[in-house]
Amino acid sequence: MKLNLIFIHGAGGNHTVWAFQRKVFKDAIFIDLPGHGVGDEGKRTIEEYVEYVKGFCDKRGLKNIVMIGHSMGGAITQKFALMYPEYLKGIVLVCTGARLRVAPIIFEAIKKSYAEATKFIIELSFSAKASRELKEKALKQLEKIKPEVLYGDFEACDKFNVMNQLKNIRVPTLIICGLEDQLTPVKFSEYLRDNIPNSRLEVIADAGHMVMLEKHEEFNEKIRKFILELGEG
Repeated sequence: MKLNLIFIHGAGGNHTVWAFQRKVFKDAIFIDLPGHGVGDEGKRTIEEYVEYVKGFCDKRGLKNIVMIGHSMGGAITQKFALMYPEYLKGIVLVCTGARLRVAPIIFEAIKKSYAEATKFIIELSFSAKASRELKEKALKQLEKIKPEVLYGDFEACDKFNVMNQLKNIRVPTLIICGLEDQLTPVKFSEYLRDNIPNSRLEVIADAGHMVMLEKHEEFNEKIRKFILELGEG
């Protein structure tokens, strides 16, 4: 049976964060969450985003899914795996955690000056070796998201906590993170690996929170290998 790949972006993102994946996984689906390219209003809880994704899948009759979620998208993917495992063949958790507390300084920055807040977030999102071009493209995209949508995303992340539920995720799980990730450090991914039963962790050097942009060839190869294994399973 054909696997359906669904990529879910993180807070303040949209399908463009998967620019290098869209070139390779041509049959995959790259969702824009509400307020990020679909409609004007974002959500304020991970559960609401999960219900949106489930509705998206139901409308298209999608099952046998490999769900790939980055950051907030990884929180959505974890919660989806807990609530609707029957839809899934496997999941990929990218630069995320079982708990995603947001520093108060980020909420304050968004309220005070959105322009400065977006620059601050982008600087935290990339490794020191990331090109200026990558950072500038990411900044332009983030600036298009309404301040209230980004604030709501971070609110949703801040409320998210499935640390005590990870043992109930039963689908095969690949965890990927950048070694230099400042927003969701490697220890977050190690906790996922240590508590999700059928999981493995891949750490990619010289990459930060936007690992799928910074080290896309290595990232794509790890995804491709995982998909191949699922297809053989």
